[in-house]
Amino acid sequence: MAERRMKYMVTLDGGVDTTRAALFDMKGREINQVVVDNEIIAVGDYREMDMDVFWDKAASAVAVLVEKSDIFAEDVVGIGLTGASEGLWPVGQGGEPVGNAVLHTDRRAVEEADYVLKKNPGMGRLIHRNLGLFPDSGSPLMILRWTKRHRLEIYRQIQAVLMEKDWLRYKMTGRIVTDFSDGNAGLLHFPNGRIPNQMLTVLELHDAISKLPGVLDGCTVAGSLKESAALKMHLFPGIPVAVGGNDMASGMFGIGAVQEGDFGILLGDAPVVGRVVSQRQCDPGRSSRNYISHLTDDLAIELISTLDIQHNVKWALEELIGGFDLNLADQLVAKSEPGAGGVLFLPYLMTSSERLANVELQGCGCFFGMTGRTTKAQMIRAVYESIGYAIWDAVGDRDQIDHIFFGGEMEQDCLLPRIIANVLEATVSVAGGSDFPSRGAAMACGLAIGAYTTPEDAAQQCARLSQVYQPHGKAVYLDGFRRYRELCRALIPLWKNK
Repeated sequence: MAERRMKYMVTLDGGVDTTRAALFDMKGREINQVVVDNEIIAVGDYREMDMDVFWDKAASAVAVLVEKSDIFAEDVVGIGLTGASEGLWPVGQGGEPVGNAVLHTDRRAVEEADYVLKKNPGMGRLIHRNLGLFPDSGSPLMILRWTKRHRLEIYRQIQAVLMEKDWLRYKMTGRIVTDFSDGNAGLLHFPNGRIPNQMLTVLELHDAISKLPGVLDGCTVAGSLKESAALKMHLFPGIPVAVGGNDMASGMFGIGAVQEGDFGILLGDAPVVGRVVSQRQCDPGRSSRNYISHLTDDLAIELISTLDIQHNVKWALEELIGGFDLNLADQLVAKSEPGAGGVLFLPYLMTSSERLANVELQGCGCFFGMTGRTTKAQMIRAVYESIGYAIWDAVGDRDQIDHIFFGGEMEQDCLLPRIIANVLEATVSVAGGSDFPSRGAAMACGLAIGAYTTPEDAAQQCARLSQVYQPHGKAVYLDGFRRYRELCRALIPLWKNK
């Protein structure tokens, strides 16, 4: 009787700084991974990437992954994709790149974003009403508008506007498409993926309609792996390649936030705090919230915040204890009482990339309430507690939060999710593992090839929990939040004039 071998899925996660190839079994367990550094061209405000070099390095990462994992190429049954949202990956005649990709960290379109948000706020509201997101300098819409104004010859050569993972998929399958999560974050109407004719006309981009890709559900098969790509990746041609979704949607999927009402906190390269909602409940025309489509049918993610929690925590630990040592930090925090001795921290070190409506883009982080008796332990605890306060402030009412799915590169018994549970008085379920966008890409791939029957089935099999923390409410957090909110509001005039 022939030996029954394991089956696997390969995922590619195209980030800004790195690209990650990962191997998963059909239960969502990560078997191995290979991470390669991306070659970013950084000159002044420019942040670009050679698209062909990016593809070659991604394909080579998969080849190394297959060899390193000592598996048979024929045992790979599907390829899942995810990647950084926004930016601009332009394709021209014959499917060749039109210059370099412009990354979402590029700053050249700042004036374009200011024009539609500050000088002509009606345009900003029109964009938000159509896309579900307010634009920033990294938005494909703003980069495309900047390109038309400043690089007209390049603009005219563009035949398709793609996102990072879409370029990888095109190189693998020859198919130019995107998914709803990236489509809405880019240039297509939320949530249906239609072409927003009026918005493009108002922005003097009506001629961009022909440049927009088709849009498919993220949990479907986009095409089969071409022979040329298979040769580069050391895989067999014909393997199904899933559509996938952007890193925020895939990450939320990967931590198990797949049902309406689920609340997710995702750390890492694609930080997001959000709630899974029915698309029928989303009305960008009546709300200042930002939305993207989920990877599951008829659901969306209400982006409460893109607060970079991990950046704030990492900064605090490196500056206060000399390194990103969570065990040492937890030992110190455990010595400090809830409320951090009256010390507050505002975790707004990265507001330039924040989508929080009630925090000024000029906002910055700060400690408040320190005295000569303040300890490092209290300062670190204040940073941990500030995460809960910031989310509470963004939501407006913590009673709206009942159960939080938490994913991050933390130890299973790390104090951060416990403190968040206590501050928000919500159950916090910590997902096992660390590479959640890649796991979400694997789950979407499994759904596409029929390995899982429903998103809930995919989550049950793959998004396993390592810890569940029940809240132990403290009255000190009610007073702490009141002071936190007052401090934020008091600083707004200073932030505006800094």
